[in-house]
Amino acid sequence: MIRHEVMKPFSLEWFACISMVLLVISLVLVLPKYFQWARSKNYPVVIALLMLTNLLVENGYAISLGLWNMKQNLPLHLCGLSGIMGIMLMFRFNNALAQVFYYFGMTGSVHSLLTPEFDLGMQGYFYYGYFISHGGLLMICLYMIFHLGFEPEKGSWLKTFAIIQIMVLVIGIFDFVTGSNYMYLAEPPVVDNPLIMGKWPWYILVFEALALIHFFAFYKLYRVFK
Repeated sequence: MIRHEVMKPFSLEWFACISMVLLVISLVLVLPKYFQWARSKNYPVVIALLMLTNLLVENGYAISLGLWNMKQNLPLHLCGLSGIMGIMLMFRFNNALAQVFYYFGMTGSVHSLLTPEFDLGMQGYFYYGYFISHGGLLMICLYMIFHLGFEPEKGSWLKTFAIIQIMVLVIGIFDFVTGSNYMYLAEPPVVDNPLIMGKWPWYILVFEALALIHFFAFYKLYRVFK
């Protein structure tokens, strides 16, 4: 197994990386206000192509280093699944899919950016790909809101929580059969996060409660800022 590496939150390196991510997101979101070409239907397609390219390059880089394996490189973490959904939404927006992606993308991106954990290590392209993929999730969520008229529907946070239960069951079985740790169902992340409490399986119950709280919070957050 590849040794995971973490970046210390609120370190100088962390501030530099997060500042760059937020700068790029702000630029992508503000361009349609000033440029006609950024208001065309091809603009979100370009975003999708960039996200897809990053995904392919990350996997290609892992293969070139002989590090690609089924236990760590499939897009079965919350952020990996969200990334696929986000790419699909930028190619062709679908409100039903967006209702689920909003909660997955916001929850996964915020925590991944606050407490970065590099599943494949921090060498080479893995370092940059991490911030592109996770920053991209936050960017797509905000793009949907500001430019595609998205808003979370009433009760969507509960429906998304029900959907993630099915995903946990399916991925949990996959983890058990293959010896993987997708969605951290076999063992907790190694990041220094006070929200990760207890050992297996108790921390999973904490994750469940936190997921419900986060989904509700992001639903309410949208309403407040609207």
